[in-house]
This record gives sequence, structure tokens and C-alpha cells, in this order.
Amino acid sequence: MKKYIFVFILVILTGCSKVSDETLIAAHKAVDNGAIIIDVRTPKEFKTKHIKNAKNFPLQELHNSYIRLPKDKEIVVYCRSGNRSATATKLLRQHGFTVYDVATQADWEREISIKQ
Repeated sequence: MKKYIFVFILVILTGCSKVSDETLIAAHKAVDNGAIIIDVRTPKEFKTKHIKNAKNFPLQELHNSYIRLPKDKEIVVYCRSGNRSATATKLLRQHGFTVYDVATQADWEREISIKQ
């Protein structure tokens, strides 16, 4: 039983990414080509740490502010755990945006194995 508790705690502490390498590669390429990075966390969370050049559109305000986003640009979305970014991605896609959900800043910054 102790072994299972240890494994469970290890998974919680290290995290398990829901984002595939393919999605991250596509998101990084999109940003290289001018995509907008949106952090849907609170302003306080954003101020603490964020991805370089990211814009802060808190999820609770995104439904009012998405109209300011250019439809001709791809969008990369992230948050703290991946839950808010998933909700934001769904909202933005419903309004015709092309969106990459990279879940978290840690996912965005993780090493990606490029398969050829």
C-alpha cells in the first residue's frame, strides 16, 4: 500500500502533461509565425510569472475581451493547470479562432522530442 501512495504522490508532484509533443511543436511554430500567446490566469498569477510576450486575458473576462483578438492570427493559450486553458480554447474555437492549448507554462517550456 505504501508503494502505491508513494507513486500517487510522485505523479501529483511531478505532474503528467496532457499536451502532446506534436501540439507543442505546432504551437511553437505558430508563435514563430506571429501567433498570440494568451495567459488566462488572474492578473496576480500573470504578474508572478508568465511566458515572454504573453498577453493576460483572465478566463473570467475572456468572454468580453475575445472580440479584441485578430481572427487572422493563431492563438496559443495556457494557465496554471490546464483547466482554464481548455475552457478558453473551447470558447475561442466556437468563435472561429485557431487555438493551440499548451495547458501550462511548464508544458510550454518542457523539452520536446522532435521525431523525423
